[in-house]
Amino acid sequence: MTIDGIEANESSVPNPVSNLYRLTPDNVQEYKVTTNNATAEEGRNSGASISVATRAGTSEFHGTGFLFLRNEALNSNEFFANAQNTPKPLIRMFQPGFEMGGPIKKNKTFFFGSYGYNRIDFTQPIDQTFGIPIVYTQTAGSGVFRYFAADPSCKQNPDGTFSGNCFRVGNTVILRNNVLLVDRSTGALAAGVHNCVGAETNCIRTYDIRTATNNPNNIAGRTFDSIVASALTPVPLPNNFGSGDGLNTAAFLWNPPTAVRGPAISARIDHNFNANNSMFGRYLFSDYNTLKGDPLNGRPQVYPEGPPLGEVFRRTSNLAISYRRVISPRVVNELTAGYGRFGFLFTQGEANPKWPDVPPFDFNDISEPFITTPRTARWVTTPQLLDNLSIVRGAHVFRTGVNLRFYRHVDQRGQPGGINVTPLVTFASSNRDPFSAAGGGFLAASGINSTDATRLGGLINNLYGLPARISQTFISNLKDNVFLPFKTGNKISLYAEKHNLDQYNFYFQDEWKVRPNLTLNYGARWEVNPPANTSPSDNVFVASTPIVRTPLPAAPVVNQPGAVTFVKSRHWYEGSFNGAIGPRFGLAYSPDFKSGPMHFFFGDSSKSVIRLGYGIAFDTISSFQVTAAAGRIPGLVQSCTTTFPFTTITAGCVNSSDVSKTVAGGFPQQLPAPSVQPSTFFTAPQQLRTNSPPVTVFDPHMNLPTVHEWNFSIQRELPWGFVMQAAYIGRRGERLFMAYNANPVNADAIVPSFLIMQQNRAKGCTPLGTGCPSGVTGITPSLFTQLQTQGGLTAAAATTFLNSSTTLSDLDLNAAGNFAGRIEDTTLGLRLRPNQQFNVITYLSNEADSNYHAAQFTLRRRFSSGLALSMAYTFGKSIDNQSVDPVGASSGGGLSTTNSRTPNDIRNFRAERARSEFDRTHVIQAASVWEVPLGKGKRFFSSAPGVVNQILGGWTINSIYTFMTGEPFSVNSGGNSTTSPGGLTSNSGHVSRAVVLTPIKAQLQNLPGVAGPVLFANKNAFAVPAPGQNGAGRNIFVASNYWNLDLGFIKTFQLTERFKVQFRMEMFNALNHANFDNPRDASVGSPALSSPVFAQTCCATVAPPSTQTVVQTGESARIIQFALKFLF
Repeated sequence: MTIDGIEANESSVPNPVSNLYRLTPDNVQEYKVTTNNATAEEGRNSGASISVATRAGTSEFHGTGFLFLRNEALNSNEFFANAQNTPKPLIRMFQPGFEMGGPIKKNKTFFFGSYGYNRIDFTQPIDQTFGIPIVYTQTAGSGVFRYFAADPSCKQNPDGTFSGNCFRVGNTVILRNNVLLVDRSTGALAAGVHNCVGAETNCIRTYDIRTATNNPNNIAGRTFDSIVASALTPVPLPNNFGSGDGLNTAAFLWNPPTAVRGPAISARIDHNFNANNSMFGRYLFSDYNTLKGDPLNGRPQVYPEGPPLGEVFRRTSNLAISYRRVISPRVVNELTAGYGRFGFLFTQGEANPKWPDVPPFDFNDISEPFITTPRTARWVTTPQLLDNLSIVRGAHVFRTGVNLRFYRHVDQRGQPGGINVTPLVTFASSNRDPFSAAGGGFLAASGINSTDATRLGGLINNLYGLPARISQTFISNLKDNVFLPFKTGNKISLYAEKHNLDQYNFYFQDEWKVRPNLTLNYGARWEVNPPANTSPSDNVFVASTPIVRTPLPAAPVVNQPGAVTFVKSRHWYEGSFNGAIGPRFGLAYSPDFKSGPMHFFFGDSSKSVIRLGYGIAFDTISSFQVTAAAGRIPGLVQSCTTTFPFTTITAGCVNSSDVSKTVAGGFPQQLPAPSVQPSTFFTAPQQLRTNSPPVTVFDPHMNLPTVHEWNFSIQRELPWGFVMQAAYIGRRGERLFMAYNANPVNADAIVPSFLIMQQNRAKGCTPLGTGCPSGVTGITPSLFTQLQTQGGLTAAAATTFLNSSTTLSDLDLNAAGNFAGRIEDTTLGLRLRPNQQFNVITYLSNEADSNYHAAQFTLRRRFSSGLALSMAYTFGKSIDNQSVDPVGASSGGGLSTTNSRTPNDIRNFRAERARSEFDRTHVIQAASVWEVPLGKGKRFFSSAPGVVNQILGGWTINSIYTFMTGEPFSVNSGGNSTTSPGGLTSNSGHVSRAVVLTPIKAQLQNLPGVAGPVLFANKNAFAVPAPGQNGAGRNIFVASNYWNLDLGFIKTFQLTERFKVQFRMEMFNALNHANFDNPRDASVGSPALSSPVFAQTCCATVAPPSTQTVVQTGESARIIQFALKFLF
């Protein structure tokens, strides 16, 4: 998108929502949208081209004053807010402004300017932006833990059935705490559930952590930690018991507030020197700041008494200075210089008034009211120079020009590579067992399930301030080769870099009118896009030996002479980017058949036009992809961790002398900076997966993504002012950007043993084949021996590993990939990773491809006799092997493990080829503008007297209708059954897709006790794939359809010939129709078969692109907006 020729795109994350130059319609003189077959002058990237020319002043004064208003009193409540009995979200908008233009010097100099101010206050359900906050119940917060004591005779059989004296709620067997044990509204025990008496079972027992019996060591005098208590002060009591465990933790649902503030200013001066020379200068400026929370990025205010988790400050400016010279009647030159600038500051933890002294605590089982993450900020400035020369010669119009863009992306953040550089103190009972003598000496609870026992231990550690671990990531100064302390005084150490991307574009085109009814447009663009670089260059490090993509387990370093070392470089990647020449060709032919069937079809001369075109476009890299790689250089950060009993710490780190204390007793809340030098990590040693660093690297020889575009259309003028068009559109994308994990853990070698372990378990034996029922013999898997001979484990350690509860869970889920990952976390001997120096290797490459074919039909009626109509229908299909920009292009450089952007198997990208995530088979859009034929000059009451005319006349009704079929999505298994390809993080493996057992379609349907509809009512149509298998194909299901109607009613009062007042009422989602998301994108629902919220659409209805913009069509519920405009 360009405004007066100057770039208006935010280049770090280019998308329509990030384009924050918020022009009003009165700012715009004209605009042009080209969706396909752009000319050589227009085309750059393969997407749509939008060119906007701002409004200039004239010889007369003209202006508009306006005021837009919204108030929740006029709105409907959102579907899920109603379903969960949540109050209607507040939304109040007060948006005043004006535009005015006129002469400064008669016939010479003119001005135009505008001012608008955004004052928007709204609330949004917390579960739509943050998730469901979990808090302690009143009893748990006071130190009394409640748990369900199941009868020991109740056992689950290998076939999934239960035997013994089991307690059931409905059809659910209760073995531990469950929300079914309480009333979801009040938290009282549900019918049939009671407190235990004595040693009774199948009832609720209590454990008071304050009593001398349970706390014989008298920890802290049986009083809770004062610093922890202060940190938990903002946490309220629950108001909904449908989440958590119901007895000790539950939900707090509310609508946290958000405010938007900021002005938008534009100014333009035009000057005519003479008939042949003119120039203009135009400046845009705006602030658009989100205060009291940042719900769009999942950082709202969590609790009413707590601080916001972040705020966003956005500042934009755009300057254009243009000089136009008419060299001769046939030669015109336009020279334009300017810049575009976007600034974003995401304050995150800095929004807390206590910053930087925010407690670095991560509590068990509850949601903290604060975050410790420092700011993320970026400033993207694009100086630009362009020149266009137009020459008319006979039947030819030649145009040639140059467009030079210089992107400068300054980045400052406290999360390089997605890793928080602040300290973190955790209280997990898995790291510090309060029931052990060293951990606290508390008495173990009797008859408690292991999961509930873990939660009880977490409650003890939390309330008594018994730290289990302190970890901290330090950022380095690579130039000076030192790690920096977390803060110096009150100043936090932040990562900062500047990325440079330069683009040199040249074009030539000829519009040749071959005959009166035949026009050819041909030309070419030459684009020079050198590789990105970073300032200072001391921070550019790349792998000395290219990291070769291979998923096969072989030597620790595959196809490389030795260990990978990161060395300084001028660029992040190399390649030849000087020869990108994209041809463009277009033809427009108006048939002139005098008679016969062709005359009937095409009509008289100039009634029809046949167009066809072909072109090649190139897509450029976004600067955030560079940020992703820059933040993952080995040695840029170093994580230090010490875990209870705090006797050791990560190599190269420095421990604290106060780690034996409670929080209130002086336990450290940060660690000293490491003593090791960052350069030590440039050649990472082979390590267990959990200890290995992640890296993000570019393919050393990147290519420019190339898109071929072609189209064919027939346009026909019809009676009554209608114009019809039928078109075919085609696109083919090659060498598109892609991201995946090039260092997957491969399960192939252990699958045979994994299958044997499953067979043993089915027989009633342990996975190792021991402990079998009488008359049954188990089989010892060969992996037992391999873990000892190759992995160096003792027989006892191998036995514990293979028979652990975690292994049992992996066996139940067919999660061979996850099991293989745990082996890599335990020993290097089996070599299941191609490169054991690193954990995830996020590989940014050009291996994606796509194609798109569509039939498009449009019918339009030009505005005439008070009526304009338009309708467009698209029947299309988009296919790719990875949708949208790489997830690795995010600032963190990480990859999701659950969505279809992540390849299931990097050995076979063809298996990923499927409908794109954004594909919609059918799209219908219709719009109308109708001037009601009442009043002066109209069909009815044309001679009405003044008062009657003011009442009946001047009405206009507008409408916009949209219908789209649903987006495709995948159902995943919830387990990793094969390798751990793209999407592997240090804590989890890739999730494979589920097997479809019976033909089934996704359709909206209601289930008792579930908020909102689900897309699948029964999980039995799916299964977890067998070990070593990847399940069904990608994106084989289709979500529900989307449709929306917006209406506008405008009443114009003509005060005088020059002055009029316009009153507007606009209804977004006028029919209050709820549109439901697919589980992949739902705020709470999940596409994972193992998830308790599988296939749910909860808990936000669809409102593209986001309610936060407050400038959209298709709100999630009916929104009514009023506006008043004064025009002269």
